[in-house]
Amino acid sequence: MASRFWVTGGTGNWNDTSNWSATSGGASGASVPGSADTAAFDASSGAGTAMLDISPTIQTLTCTGFTGTLAFGTNTISLNSTGTIFTGATTMTVTGTPLIICTNSSATSRTITPGAVTEANSISFRITAGTGSLALTAGSFRDIDFTDGTNPTGFAGTVTNTAITIYGNFKASTGMTRTAGASAYTFAATSGTKTINTAGVTFDNPFTFNGVGGTWQLQAALTSGATRTCTLTNGTLDLASYTLTTGIFSSTNSNVRTLAFGTGKIVVTGTNGTSWTTATSTGLTMTGTRTVELTGNGLAGETRAINSGSTSAGGSAANAANFYIKAGVDTISLGTISRAIGTVDFTGFSGSTLVNTTPVIYGDLVLSTGMTVTAGTGVWTFAATTSQTITTNGKTLDFPVTFDGIGGTWTMQDALTLGSTRTLTLTNGTLRLKNGTTSTVGSFATSGTNPKFLTSTTFGSQATISATTGTFVVNYLTVQDSIATGGATWDALAITNVDAGNNTGWLFSTTPSIGNEITMRLRSFTQPRRF
Repeated sequence: MASRFWVTGGTGNWNDTSNWSATSGGASGASVPGSADTAAFDASSGAGTAMLDISPTIQTLTCTGFTGTLAFGTNTISLNSTGTIFTGATTMTVTGTPLIICTNSSATSRTITPGAVTEANSISFRITAGTGSLALTAGSFRDIDFTDGTNPTGFAGTVTNTAITIYGNFKASTGMTRTAGASAYTFAATSGTKTINTAGVTFDNPFTFNGVGGTWQLQAALTSGATRTCTLTNGTLDLASYTLTTGIFSSTNSNVRTLAFGTGKIVVTGTNGTSWTTATSTGLTMTGTRTVELTGNGLAGETRAINSGSTSAGGSAANAANFYIKAGVDTISLGTISRAIGTVDFTGFSGSTLVNTTPVIYGDLVLSTGMTVTAGTGVWTFAATTSQTITTNGKTLDFPVTFDGIGGTWTMQDALTLGSTRTLTLTNGTLRLKNGTTSTVGSFATSGTNPKFLTSTTFGSQATISATTGTFVVNYLTVQDSIATGGATWDALAITNVDAGNNTGWLFSTTPSIGNEITMRLRSFTQPRRF
């Protein structure tokens, strides 16, 4: 094996003996490095350009101290040795479509130290074979491909790495494994759509997506560990209908970024601490299912927090994820300061406590039979502008509840029961109470001059609302198929209210007539139903 050093100082072709020396900075005229040789570019190589006029195969390539340019064109470099097979330099430049192919098939370890720190000067690597360990040390890569270029197989060893940056595509092989660690893979492309294909391999390390203008599209499920965080800082993360599994998901800043679910979902497996944070949602867009499943089996005494964006920090119906808490006997916190949430479904969550905060819910609510709902003074606001359902499964909501969504309809699937001191407020939309059950409130109120509607889930069949004491004066409320009872006074005497028929226990004035009610409904933006 011979060592060869680039010494031209200016521009020259790789396949030219006048550019190579047997020593650093030595006389030229040495043979062009071949498959048994090493090649080196260093400070003595000059600041010129090395033109790849062939696709050479060599043992190793070292570029420490090189300040010139390695011009690949459409050619490649193959490295067939073990040990440290490539060392790049932050001072060098690359052009063309730089690709280095690592072909050694032994069980001996290899190390790649890319050195590059910019997208423009990063190099792609394809590791086609080998069963030994492969260390990817700190630095920047373009594409990383662990297959043989044709099949999903290729590298069958174990990858270890410190924190690395990937500007291009990432493709795992089916036979490889990954050593767990806290070092992050950062995907940093700033243009185009880059693909990520894990081939079913679990990468137990953090993932960060941070490239202004970049898009990353999954080609298979992306799975990380229960203690790892997936962070979206900039750009678009496209699940392409696959599942992203991570311990924690975080995207909390004001950068322009998109989380595209398609028909896919995010599964959060962490069991203690923050599970989800989009606390600052300014600049965040979500599309597709927006399905987030919390599957961690949290223990008693532990707390998982869902910190979605508050309505004062960019949180809205457009970027509110749907949360399905599927396991655990711990405490679930929905955050503070009016955090925007789509659907929240606790089916499968048992024996624990739901911390009372002030969520703004744009989707459905499903409580589980085995959970405990903590009392509090924070208002739960249902703010949908479409049709949603609420299932309490016999749980008392011992906190104030407000319905406030123009055009929204909330259909109870069972009885709605509030604490004896809690107020149900109807500000906008339609609340449909379940027939054959009694919904109980501490008090009932309306708010604002917007038309709002209280009715039952079945036309012509009454639903009961009950309160034990108090006088509830309502305005701009249309009531139909309702029994008001329990000892309280249900005062709908104001001219702004409408008796739409089949009501018991409500005090209405003699006007307006049912015809007035139709006029009011046409003036509102609620959906036509059965009034």
